[in-house]
Amino acid sequence: MSLPVVDNRLRLGGMCFAGKDPESLVSYHLRNGFSAAFDPNVEDRVHMGEIVAAFREADIAIAETTAFGINVADPDDELRERNISRICHRLERAERVGARCCVAHGGTPNTPQMWQHNPENFSQANIDRTVDAVQRILDAVKPETTVLVLETESRILPDSPDLYLEMIRAVDRPGFAVHLDPVNITSSPRRFYFSGDFVRDCFRKLGPYIASCHAKDIQMVRGTQVHFEETFAGNGSLDYATYLSELVGLDRDVPLMIEHCTPRQQGWARDYIYEQAAALGIPIRHAELREL
Repeated sequence: MSLPVVDNRLRLGGMCFAGKDPESLVSYHLRNGFSAAFDPNVEDRVHMGEIVAAFREADIAIAETTAFGINVADPDDELRERNISRICHRLERAERVGARCCVAHGGTPNTPQMWQHNPENFSQANIDRTVDAVQRILDAVKPETTVLVLETESRILPDSPDLYLEMIRAVDRPGFAVHLDPVNITSSPRRFYFSGDFVRDCFRKLGPYIASCHAKDIQMVRGTQVHFEETFAGNGSLDYATYLSELVGLDRDVPLMIEHCTPRQQGWARDYIYEQAAALGIPIRHAELREL
């Protein structure tokens, strides 16, 4: 009896700087050597269905449908219920278009500015409110082919692999999974200097639950106080050799998505990831179609 072949090719994707018609979208991704895409957020269902079919034929996975910055733990009851409903609609969309995951954020007591600093972000009460909201969303939508994930962040939940694992156990639903962005939670010089160790720790604890990852980089600004700046992949200090090795070591088809770039920066980031993968002997899907 023959064993199934594990496809360890890296599935890389990025932002699309092209039109919204299926042909333009497919052409753009293949020219860049991308086999994963962000949800193009086309609302017309017939048009979106044509895009989904074209992506499927070209082996381009829709990695993420976004539900960014929607506060599931808002202390205002009316706002919280409205926000939970909004994420339900986004998760339903992810299911409809075949996205691997719907990416949301952990909650905060801040109203209305979600990204403000607040020590209560890390309180047990806020963790409980966020867990309850995630359970309610999953119980309402009951996704079968996609999952709901919370993007790792430093100022809001979840800010560490340990806390994410705690929340996975508390939610206790198969539709809840992990979105890993190690740059977002590089919040100390220790994690910055020893990023390979930190990335390995993230994969060791969260690996079975990871549905999608982001590709970017980080710099520590010179000065007395700790100050980090996000940048594009290859322009910082994240240990990409470890990151890529751990990702393909999952033996699952988990997309790695380049984000927060200009078109030129995305080209540099893409080429850097290709170079790192080549040095490690990691093949990338659609590499043969990339225009050099």
